[in-house]
Amino acid sequence: MLSEPVNPPPKSFVEWTDAERVDNLRETLAASPDPGSLWVFGAGSLIWDPRFDAEEVRTATLMDYRRAFTFWTIRARGSFERPGLGLALEPGGSCAGLAFSVPTRGRDRILDALWRREMGGGVYVPTWVKASTDAGPIWALGFVANCDHQNYAGELSPPVAAQIIASAHGTRGTCHEYLSLLVEALARYGLEDADTLALHAAVQRELGSSA
Repeated sequence: MLSEPVNPPPKSFVEWTDAERVDNLRETLAASPDPGSLWVFGAGSLIWDPRFDAEEVRTATLMDYRRAFTFWTIRARGSFERPGLGLALEPGGSCAGLAFSVPTRGRDRILDALWRREMGGGVYVPTWVKASTDAGPIWALGFVANCDHQNYAGELSPPVAAQIIASAHGTRGTCHEYLSLLVEALARYGLEDADTLALHAAVQRELGSSA
């Protein structure tokens, strides 16, 4: 793993236009390997705050992606002065999360809200990922890190990531609070992630040493 960010924190926002979001959503849906169903994979805040009523929710595991804090957040959980790290899916490893079946009724509204939430600046590449569930395999929509984006920080060593997360604060609160909410949600649904738990413990040590 790298010890320092690939890119420094950005000094400006990237904002997608409505047309860019609509085009990206349309292209993503057109590429679905299973047009008869629509699942969204939650690796981070979608687990505890999906903001829509799913037809079905399943615990699910990706075998080709893992969760990682690899992009700079300079708004919600960070700022230009105190940048934080945002969560994305990265290739390799595995990731336990929740899969949400998007209902047909109100689907356009749900997807528009989801794209405004996740794709406001293009830090993700919406990707169809294969997930295993107790009821069988599914194709789900996952949000993979866009390594070509100016906000992409790269994979950091746990000590460096912990220092950044412990000090970051944005319009929606602290970055360490987000990580704590994630750890609580993983425990609530019985989802295992040793790396995230270790990062959380490192952040708590950072907060303790700075108190």
